[in-house]
Amino acid sequence: MLKFLKKHNKTPELTNAAKAKVGDLQHKSIKHVRRYITKRAGRVLDVKRFVISWLFLVGVLCVTTFGTFLKIRSAAVTTTPTPGGTYTEGMVGEINNLNPLFSSGAIDDSVSRLVFNGLVRHDDEGQLVGDLAKSWTIDESKKIYTIVLRDDVKWHDGHPFTSEDVVATIGLIQNTSTRSTLFASWQGIKVSAADKYSVKFELPAPFAPFINALNVPILPSHLVKDISPEKLRTDSFSVNPVGTGPFIFKALRTNANQDQQVEFSKNTAYYRGEPKLDRFILHLFADDEVLATALKNREITAAVDLKPESIKEFNKDRSIRSIGIPLNSGVFAFFKTSDPKLEDVKLRNALAMAIDRSAILDLFDTQYSPLKTPILSTQLGYDAKYNQITNLSQAEKDLESLGWIKQPDGSRKKDGVKLEFNLLTANSAQYSSVAGLLQEQWSKVGVSVKSQLLTLEQLQQNGLTAHAYDILLYGISIGYDPDVYAYWHSSQARAGSLNFSEWKSSRADVSLDVARTRVETVLRDARYKTFLDEWQKSAPAVALYQPTVNYSYHQNASGFKFNISTNASERLTSVENWTVNTKDVKRTP
Repeated sequence: MLKFLKKHNKTPELTNAAKAKVGDLQHKSIKHVRRYITKRAGRVLDVKRFVISWLFLVGVLCVTTFGTFLKIRSAAVTTTPTPGGTYTEGMVGEINNLNPLFSSGAIDDSVSRLVFNGLVRHDDEGQLVGDLAKSWTIDESKKIYTIVLRDDVKWHDGHPFTSEDVVATIGLIQNTSTRSTLFASWQGIKVSAADKYSVKFELPAPFAPFINALNVPILPSHLVKDISPEKLRTDSFSVNPVGTGPFIFKALRTNANQDQQVEFSKNTAYYRGEPKLDRFILHLFADDEVLATALKNREITAAVDLKPESIKEFNKDRSIRSIGIPLNSGVFAFFKTSDPKLEDVKLRNALAMAIDRSAILDLFDTQYSPLKTPILSTQLGYDAKYNQITNLSQAEKDLESLGWIKQPDGSRKKDGVKLEFNLLTANSAQYSSVAGLLQEQWSKVGVSVKSQLLTLEQLQQNGLTAHAYDILLYGISIGYDPDVYAYWHSSQARAGSLNFSEWKSSRADVSLDVARTRVETVLRDARYKTFLDEWQKSAPAVALYQPTVNYSYHQNASGFKFNISTNASERLTSVENWTVNTKDVKRTP
């Protein structure tokens, strides 16, 4: 019926009784909605708020509990270094030779420190101690040193270390056909084996610093004795060296970027104790920027001697730390005293007083220490009363008294001749910056200085060998012992020598002669003080600063102790104690 009505668009009419039932049903529905839904909606919202609050409190409780757990765990557990792992160091440059007798720089020396040992070494405190040597004695003449060797040392190939190895090594160094870079330090010294584990060194004359020379790396006699000295540099031994050191040479590789990598494995039989690291890799980069990026990207564990600008970039990265290793070296502005323009002592002192070292140190964010004498503050004979001082007003007065009159343009002239000098230095970021500041400081007192920046090869030929300069800005290695004979003795005042100032002083000569030929500490100390007094009065140079080597590393690296060093390679003195791995352990009460 309904289908029929829908088909013909007709709606069926309801009776009054049906209408009443529909109305009653509608009324009951509304009543139920009001009773069970509308009236209870507020209660649902209250329940919802309660549930949310409860969940929030549970969340806070969980977070607090977890935080408390971490604090308790932190109090009960600590992170400690653990053996194993690979330590990768980065340096700028490339390998010259793996044989230490031909070492020519920090990289070659670093390889030598890992693979070889000397008879003596300087420990983490800078004290001279035995290495391959157990002990030593000096006879009454102060010319004969008897060294007692350790009898528990093995070469990396298992052969025992003996006195024959020492004799063979020194013999190769002293042979002119070997062309060793150590040749000059060992002339005139006789060496012989007293027995299997003792060696005797006989000097032509007493020489107090000699014991420090015994840190020369020793080679295995059984591997080098049959090699012709002139062929040693290119022999297979110099490509695959065997030593007694904490690490064993494994390979020298060049990667796709043309970077060199020198790989080493630990020497488990090392006589000073098995190294904690499993492997050590020396990664060599083309420039400082690439090295810094590698450290930032964690491609390497540590970087040696990054530039100050690169180090600044790591200030925001708390995982990278930096430390400066002071060197037994000094940077000086050497005056060529044999030149008529610089032979006047009063003029040289005026030039020295015009230099403000604090401004120079600011160039390097004060990571260097000021230097005011020709020997270091940590060395025998040092006395602060002989320090060079800065006094601009006195410098100007002295120049005026010498007849160098200041002109309207700020320069100084005497008899129509301008007071000006030529300064020579290496074309490097460090030296060029210092040279520019020296120019600026001397110009304030009316002295004109022109800088000439040379490549290292040009500087070696024109500067260090020919002494073709008025002023030379250059750094010299002083060493642990304050024997600075080579730099300031009159006998060395000539072209081709290391007395770059060509300074001559009979008073200084006597002091230097006695200080190096007597072993009594009190006497040596007094003689060096006399030398410092004469040097200060004569001012053959301006002492500027003591450089450092920066060492930047990730915080998981540990175990090293850095003290004042002769060169960058001495950072590896106790490399057997270094670690790179860590683990969590319970704290002990």
